[in-house]
Amino acid sequence: MNKNRFTEFFKGKGYYVLLFVGVLAIAAVAIVGSQLSSNSKDKDQNYVNLNDTQNNDLAATDGDTQLAENNPVTESGVANNEGNSTDSAVTNEDANAAVESNSDQVEYEDYTDGTTTSTDQAQATDQSGTTTASQDTGEAAVETTGNVVETDTNSIADNLSFKADDGLLWPVEGNVIMNYSMDHTIYFATLMQYKCNPAIIFGAEVGTEVKAAAKGVVTKIEENNAETGFTITMNIGNGYSLVYGQLDKESVTLEVGDTVDEGDVIGTVGEPTKYYSVEGSNLYFQVLEDDQTVNPMLLLR
Repeated sequence: MNKNRFTEFFKGKGYYVLLFVGVLAIAAVAIVGSQLSSNSKDKDQNYVNLNDTQNNDLAATDGDTQLAENNPVTESGVANNEGNSTDSAVTNEDANAAVESNSDQVEYEDYTDGTTTSTDQAQATDQSGTTTASQDTGEAAVETTGNVVETDTNSIADNLSFKADDGLLWPVEGNVIMNYSMDHTIYFATLMQYKCNPAIIFGAEVGTEVKAAAKGVVTKIEENNAETGFTITMNIGNGYSLVYGQLDKESVTLEVGDTVDEGDVIGTVGEPTKYYSVEGSNLYFQVLEDDQTVNPMLLLR
């Protein structure tokens, strides 16, 4: 019974049913087609034609913009490269030209052998900020680094002639409390350790006069040497130099370049540094021959 009713209904209304189903099918196809078309356009937009000049220029511009964002330029310099300003940047050709130009006008002083090649004035600055300068006036070139003052006095030292056979004057009245020892270690009471000693240590009261052991010229003054305190180095000729340490700063009136005769008072013994607090006040006395330490006891007379 029910089957017959369904058959009769389908025969009477079948046309409308088919029409409705067809409309739904067409609508579904249209929607699917629209989605596919939209996806295809999005994919096409993600691709760039490398042969398109306009696209290449745009890509280069975008790359430069990104690079600028990653490396911003500040007032103090370029990011990740402080100290270099864009205003001071030069091309390789300009730099080479500047070097060639300067090389024709300035010759720098060679401090390794003490000779000066500058015809007018040479000035150089090393990485630590130390500035050295010299003029062709015959004066010694002076180098200043913090509390250390040095000078190249080879030309002045040529007039000095130290002979080992003549020996050295005892620089201070006092006993040797620590001997020179470079072939084996000796005990340092303050440091509580054994180590080599490149000088001899004279025990002396604060204020004791220190005399020049030989005629020489002051080549170096160190105001705050951690180990030897206020220290003076003198060139006495023939490759020899004398080092006087643990001096009282206020008692020294010498300056770099001054010439001192044997027996002249160069200062007095000062308070010991923390390296010699147990040993007490003393004079640190070192002898160098061609920048190599030698035993002062072999030269003291």
